[in-house]
Amino acid sequence: MANGADERLESESGLDMDQNDSLDIYPNAEVRIVREQYSILHVKRLCESRKELVIDPDFQRNAVWESRQKMELVESVLMGIPIPVMYLFEMRDGTKQVVDGRQRITALLDFLNNKFALKELNILRKLNGKFFKDLDLKLQGIFEDYQLFFYIIQPPTPERVKYDIFDRVNRGGTNLNSQEMRNALYRGMATDLIKEIAESKAFKRVTGHGISPKRMKDRYVALRAVAFYFYERQILIDPDTKQPLVYKSDIDDYLAKTMIFLNKYLDKEKKETLVRLFEKAYERIFDLLGEDAFRFESTGSKRRPINMPLMESLTLLFLLNEDLEKREFIKERIHAVKRELDESGFCKGSVDSSRSWEARLQILTKLL
Repeated sequence: MANGADERLESESGLDMDQNDSLDIYPNAEVRIVREQYSILHVKRLCESRKELVIDPDFQRNAVWESRQKMELVESVLMGIPIPVMYLFEMRDGTKQVVDGRQRITALLDFLNNKFALKELNILRKLNGKFFKDLDLKLQGIFEDYQLFFYIIQPPTPERVKYDIFDRVNRGGTNLNSQEMRNALYRGMATDLIKEIAESKAFKRVTGHGISPKRMKDRYVALRAVAFYFYERQILIDPDTKQPLVYKSDIDDYLAKTMIFLNKYLDKEKKETLVRLFEKAYERIFDLLGEDAFRFESTGSKRRPINMPLMESLTLLFLLNEDLEKREFIKERIHAVKRELDESGFCKGSVDSSRSWEARLQILTKLL
């Protein structure tokens, strides 16, 4: 049993923003950003009745403002003082996700919905102790009609550009990694699926609890496995072209489009079927290879971390071949193939290139 989750997986790639901060992968990208302004009352409608603006509690980890910050914001609005512009991502279905400004929007709507009374105001002291409903009609109108300014990042802006924009507007705080961004941007059946897989006993057991749930690393690994499983089954559809999705070595774009597809394709029954399929695959792998299944053999005394490309490749092999463990000398053959993969170099370095992915699969097909 592992003593704890490995801090970093072997050949881990594509999770931290600083690993993929080059703009070279989208030199001709179309970036579409528009400026809009909405009244606070209209923002309330967008969030609560029309469901067109999603304020996601997981998008920014430091989500809870202190009381003082809320009071100062409301006071600024009532005084007509401009507040900083906010950022939204517009999805392909027209809904919008808050990128930057969640705390401000939440505080304003909470006050509008009479969830807290004003206190400790330094300038408008006569309003201390009052809820929104207690304000005179003129002040209520000033608050409801106050204009909030937004930059809206629209399709077809590529996913990697979205992540870079998010990173830039949030650079003053705690940076989110790519998976944390995906978890907020594409909430639905896709996020439910990878959460259930990553939190399953089978996943934790086969990895020896060696993949940390911190920063959603476990969900990132689960998503990669799901994404390449669907890719090999050739049923993924590109939401931009409406054609079969082709992997072009851009892991962020590929995983984002996979989640968009899953949110449209999956219902509760299909999701549960997939969770069980992955659980069974991990159970079979553990029964055959134990908790070192996804680790290459150590040359010294120190145990090597879980190798991410090896894990997703072996998982795919078992998912696509239900009787693999019943084949003659399969355990010995798997160990031989693992040694070949380790020596080949395709499980380290540029592991997310389409060439490396196809090469790993070719080596693994020797087991069939």
